[in-house]
Amino acid sequence: MTNPLESVVQKEMSRRGFLKLAAGTVMGAALLSLPDISKAGAAAKAGRSIKPTAFSAIPQDAIASAEASPLIASCWKQILDYAGTITDASLRSSVLSLLKQPTPTFMQRYASESARQALYGQLVQRGLVDPAKTDAAHILPPYNGKVQAFRTAPGSGYGSHHPYPGGLATHVNANLHITDYICRTYQEVFLYDVNRDIAIAAQALHDIAKPFVFQWQKDGSSLKEYTIAGQGAHHVISLAEVIYRGFPAEEVVAQACAHGAPTSKKDEADVVSWLTAAAIMAGKDPVAYGLLNAAGDGLPAPHHQEGYIVHLGDHDWVLSSPAAQKTVALLKKIASQKYGMSKADLEGARFNHFRNYIGSQLSYMFLNCLEAEPNGADRAYQEIRTVIR
Repeated sequence: MTNPLESVVQKEMSRRGFLKLAAGTVMGAALLSLPDISKAGAAAKAGRSIKPTAFSAIPQDAIASAEASPLIASCWKQILDYAGTITDASLRSSVLSLLKQPTPTFMQRYASESARQALYGQLVQRGLVDPAKTDAAHILPPYNGKVQAFRTAPGSGYGSHHPYPGGLATHVNANLHITDYICRTYQEVFLYDVNRDIAIAAQALHDIAKPFVFQWQKDGSSLKEYTIAGQGAHHVISLAEVIYRGFPAEEVVAQACAHGAPTSKKDEADVVSWLTAAAIMAGKDPVAYGLLNAAGDGLPAPHHQEGYIVHLGDHDWVLSSPAAQKTVALLKKIASQKYGMSKADLEGARFNHFRNYIGSQLSYMFLNCLEAEPNGADRAYQEIRTVIR
């Protein structure tokens, strides 16, 4: 006599086996188009084996430090490779175009001071800007019609994660790896596919305004960032740009979730405020665009998973922010003890150029990892000696 339970189990195992085989087939095809991670890893390691420069010849220009770095070049290539795996041809082309030329086209709307003042007034009236934190003069960064290349920008403000020239490339590259692996994990564990195109596109562009917002200053530091809708302005400005360019609503919402997933009513309200501010900046109706529900007080329901995945993927900062702060402190000790910098030097341009160049060539993450090892400070100094004689 056939055991009914056994029959059900066999059918379920057969079903899951088929699904897993199908998933494996899809994964195999996807892997053919993914960046060669093993080669990328080798390239990153090779990036540390650079010709050292004399201490007196350290670039006094932040952009030059990034352009001299094999590590940054490798990360930039991997970002383009990831963007190249987006299967939707139109979306892929739009993402690559924006990465290669991150000019804020929405700024055409704000060529005049009166237009900026009007924007500021509208955002304040809607409760999306706190006048105590951001004044009208700083609602948007200074703009002369062009911005630096993506690959030369810092990963964040000068006291936060990857704040060296090219840090944006290391940050976004890391986040793309994480996001891609989350998509793969869900496929392998739960046997279904999310919209990887949306997740990769949103992660690639989530900080696209940083070349605009974090402009390099003559003393080697980056421009101070102000806040919009309770976040660093780069987040809303990045969203404004993709909205202005007409990116798909699904990509824009997923990108907005990089700084916070809608896991509660309050968290969802935060995402709504970022999208609302960005839509105002871009001159678009967020409801008509499909960014918000019909009432304009929530995201379109049901929520898609890609936004949550982009949020998970943007958590490189959990380690990289403290790593950067600790590494800067270590570099100050080394600059003082090994390179004879004075207290005044450590608070000004001389140290800024020093830390920028080292960060671009080695990354603060690598140096922070070394510092935790036995004789870590000495090991870090030996690595620095491979970069600066």
